[in-house]
Amino acid sequence: MQKVEHLKIPIKEIKLATNNFSKENFIAKRGFGNVYIGKLTILGQLHTVAVKRLDRHGQGQGQGNREFKMEIHLLTLCNHKNIITLLGFCDDEQENILVYEHAKYGSLNRHLKDDKLSWTQRLKISIGVARGFSYLHNDVGLQHRILHRDIKSSNILLDENMEAKISDFGLSKIGLSNVEMTFVVTNACGTVGYVDPDYYKTGILTKESDVYSFGVLLFELLCGRIACITSYHDERRFLHSLAKRRYEENRLYEIILPSINNEMKVSSYVAEFIRLGTWGKQGGSLADNWSFEFESGHKLQKITIDHGDGVIYSLMFTTEFRGASHTSNKAGGLLGGQTISEVIFDFDEEVVGVEGSTNTRDGDMIISSLSFKTNKKTHGPFGHPSNSIFFMELDKGYGDKDSSIVGFYGTAGNYVDAIGVVVKADEEITRIGRWGTPGIGGPQNIWSFQLEKNHHLKKITIDHGDLIYSLMFTTQYRGVNHNSKKAGGWNGGENISEVTLDWDEEINGISGTIAKSKGPYAGYIIISSLSFMTNKKTHGPFGHARGKPFTIPWGESSFAGFYGHCGYFIDSIGVYLKAKK
Repeated sequence: MQKVEHLKIPIKEIKLATNNFSKENFIAKRGFGNVYIGKLTILGQLHTVAVKRLDRHGQGQGQGNREFKMEIHLLTLCNHKNIITLLGFCDDEQENILVYEHAKYGSLNRHLKDDKLSWTQRLKISIGVARGFSYLHNDVGLQHRILHRDIKSSNILLDENMEAKISDFGLSKIGLSNVEMTFVVTNACGTVGYVDPDYYKTGILTKESDVYSFGVLLFELLCGRIACITSYHDERRFLHSLAKRRYEENRLYEIILPSINNEMKVSSYVAEFIRLGTWGKQGGSLADNWSFEFESGHKLQKITIDHGDGVIYSLMFTTEFRGASHTSNKAGGLLGGQTISEVIFDFDEEVVGVEGSTNTRDGDMIISSLSFKTNKKTHGPFGHPSNSIFFMELDKGYGDKDSSIVGFYGTAGNYVDAIGVVVKADEEITRIGRWGTPGIGGPQNIWSFQLEKNHHLKKITIDHGDLIYSLMFTTQYRGVNHNSKKAGGWNGGENISEVTLDWDEEINGISGTIAKSKGPYAGYIIISSLSFMTNKKTHGPFGHARGKPFTIPWGESSFAGFYGHCGYFIDSIGVYLKAKK
C-alpha cells in the first residue's frame, strides 16, 4: 500500500464529512459496505464524495480486505471518464473505507423502469459503459487488462450529466493483454443472471465473460428491468433466457419497455448528436428535463416564445414534414408571461446559433432573454437582456462539411431555467465555434490542435497580457510528453501561464471575451481573455476580461482539440468535439 499513501485520508476527516456515518448521509448499500455522501477537501479542493465503508460484521474480514486492496490497486491504474474515480481511502481504526467521486443519479438499476430515461439516454449510457470496458480490456496498460467479473446495472453509476461510470472492482482480476487469447483460471463468481455460462461451467475467465455480462446489461436497458427477479417463478425470472426465447420466437418486441418503442426509430442518428450547453440553471431532477429534437426529414417551421418581465416563460417548437405540421410539448410555462412571440422560418432558413442572457428569479437561475440566429437574420431578443450573456454559433463554411442544429434541450418549470442546443455532426470529430475574428489571412494564419487517440491533455501554455498572444498544448501518452506547435505569438505578451491538468481532469468547456486589440496593432477583433473549464475547476481567466463575453460548455461530449486563426495574437478560437458513438 506504500505506493498509494498519498491517497490516504484520516478517519477523523471522513467522520466529519459524513456526520459520523449518520443515517441522514446514508445513500446506498453497495458491494461490501454502506455508502454515505459527504463533502471533503482533497488537495485544497472541495469535493462532493461517496464514502463506501466496509461492513466488517456482514462477511469475513479477510474477503472484504482482499476486495478493499484490489479496488484501490485497480482504480489507481485507471484513467477514463467512464470509470469511477477513486479520490482516496482510509484504513485507520480497523476501518476499510473507499472515497469516490459522487455520482449524482446513483446506480443505473434504479432508473431502468423510469419512462423519463429516454431511448437516446439509454443508448448514451450503453456506449459509455462499452467505452469503459474497451479501456479496461485493451488500453489500461501495455502488458495487462482488467477483467471486471461483476458487470450489472447496480454497478453502473450515473453522474450529473447521466454519463455512465463503471464501479465496484473488488472481484476483478488482472490478465495478460499481449497474447492472442487471454484467460485466468479462477473460481467462478459474480451475480446470478449476469454470469457467463461458459465461465460458470469451466472456471476459465476471459474478456468475453465480461462481454456476455455486458450483453445482459444491454437487455436490462432495453426491457426496463433487472436481470433476475426472484418474485417470478416462471420464464420471466431470468432476463437472459427470456430474451433468448423471445428472439427465437421472433417476439422480442413484447419485452421491450413500451415507453421507448416509439423513440427507437431515430436510433441511427443518435451517434451523430453533440449536446452543447446548458446555459442557465445547472442540475435539477429528471422531471425538470425537457428536450426537443427534429425527427429525420423534418424542418423547423416555427418557435413560439412566451416571455415578459425579463423572463422566458416557455418555448414550443413546430416542424413540418410532407406538408403536415408537428408541434412539440411546451417546455416550461407553469407560469405565463405577458407576450407570445412567434419566429416563423423561411423554407431555406436554418438556425445556426443562439444568443441570450441569464438572471436569477425566486433564487434560481433562469433564461432572461433569447435570440435565434439563422443563415439569414437574427430573430429577437425576446425577454429582457441582462449582463450575463451567452452565445453560440456554428462555424458554417469553415470545412468541407458543416454541422447543423437539430434540437434544443434544458430544464424548465415555472420558467425556462436552462437551454442547450443539439448539433448533428457530419463527422466523428466536428468543429464548434468560432469566437473572435472569422477567417482572415492565408493558410499560415490557421492553427489547429487535435488530441491523438488515447493521449491525455496534460498542459496548456498561455502567453498573455491585455489579450491572448499564443497557445501551446502538451499531451501525454504512456509516460511520454508531446508538444504542439505554438499558435499565434508573432508578438509576445507580458505573462506566461501554465494550466497543468490532473490525470483524471478533462476539459468540458471554455469561456472568454472578444474585444479589439490595442497598441501598435490596434483595431483587430481578437480573443482578449480565456478560461478553461474542467470536470474539477475553472483555470483562468488569462488575459484581460473585456468586450463581449462567451461561454460554451459541453458536459456530455468529449473534448478533441481547439482550432482557429492567429497571427500576432489569437484572433479566434473554436473547439473540436467528438460526436457520440
